[in-house]
Amino acid sequence: MFDGETNFRYDGRPIADILSEQAPTPPDFGSHNDFTVYVMGPYTAFSAAYAYDDGDELRTPFQADPLFDPERHVTTDGRGDMELALRDFCEELRQRHNCRAFIATDIDIPTHEQAAEADSNTEGMDPLAQSVAFAAHSDAVLFLFTQGGLTTGVGTETGGILGEFHMRRGNPATTHKPGQRIGLYLDESFASATVDELPYGYDVQYDSFRTKRDLHDKVRNWLDSIDRETRDTELPVFITGDTYAPEGEE
Repeated sequence: MFDGETNFRYDGRPIADILSEQAPTPPDFGSHNDFTVYVMGPYTAFSAAYAYDDGDELRTPFQADPLFDPERHVTTDGRGDMELALRDFCEELRQRHNCRAFIATDIDIPTHEQAAEADSNTEGMDPLAQSVAFAAHSDAVLFLFTQGGLTTGVGTETGGILGEFHMRRGNPATTHKPGQRIGLYLDESFASATVDELPYGYDVQYDSFRTKRDLHDKVRNWLDSIDRETRDTELPVFITGDTYAPEGEE
């Protein structure tokens, strides 16, 4: 669990330095908008062709989704590429909201499996460890759940990150990431009892959206509410020494 030390590293280098170098920048980038937003969501679109033998006979095997465009976000072999949809969404975030929005694959850190396949001395880092490090050093963290995406991975990372940073209501830990810097946004067609209940256990930003435009409007309001303070420490996104009061106490 996170102990308040800014010791997230890859290959001997601070993750903060790697993000500073590699996180995509908005137009006219400068110190005034050096504000990183780590975006997590499904990388694969659900396809009826996976589940049904005759699924490929449908007009489209993909479900309607606010972010996924079956005309643009499909690979040459016909697979739904939600990662590409997320990448496009991050580009829109950078353009519209003047921030450094990125997904994990924008950062050049391989998983252990990718490092092994490269057959070199390259060091690997598992996806959840990467997400924890990226979340620690990002000014805001955005989780997206949509009806058209396979959300097993992002669901696992959501639970891992909320737990890693002691964010459950009433947690007596002396270090945690401020809940206002974590945002969960759900497509109104997405259904999950576990995700729906998260606001009751965790003090985080939580909202639903109908369209991509609706999502942008709500994300803008959320980002505008976060103080874009001058960085005077390595890790301004934690409140060291503060804690949630145990339930029933002031």
